[in-house]
Formats: sequence, structure tokens, C-alpha cells
Amino acid sequence: MNKEEFISKLKEAKSADEILALAKESGIELDEEKAKELFAELNASGELSDDDLDKVAGGNIFDKVQDLLSEIMKNM
Repeated sequence: MNKEEFISKLKEAKSADEILALAKESGIELDEEKAKELFAELNASGELSDDDLDKVAGGNIFDKVQDLLSEIMKNM
């Protein structure tokens, strides 16, 4: 599976457990805490915090997701 397919499947995950399973089948080491964090970031909704508003204003709303993806995909 290439990186684009992996990211697409991450976005479709319905739980942190699905993200863990996807990482495992892709040969990526990922702990439960990072999977939960990634799932929460990919599925964030509701009101934006002041920090999130600052990121939107600066065009960096996906920094945390990108950092998490970079960390788990460094061995792909």
C-alpha cells in the first residue's frame, strides 16, 4: 500500500482500533495513545479553540495531523 492509500484509509477509519489495525497490517509501529490522538485529530468537530483559530488564520490547521502522520509513516 502506498502513502496515499494509507492516508485515505486512515481518513475512513471509524475508531482508533481501526487505525491500529491498519498500521499493523501496513507494518507501521503505532501505540494506542498515538492512534487515539490521530483519530481525534482526523475527526475533530465542533467549536474551535483559540489555538485552532490561530492555526486557521495562519493556514496551519493540519499541522498536528501532518506531524502525527509523518511520525508514523517515516518507515514506509
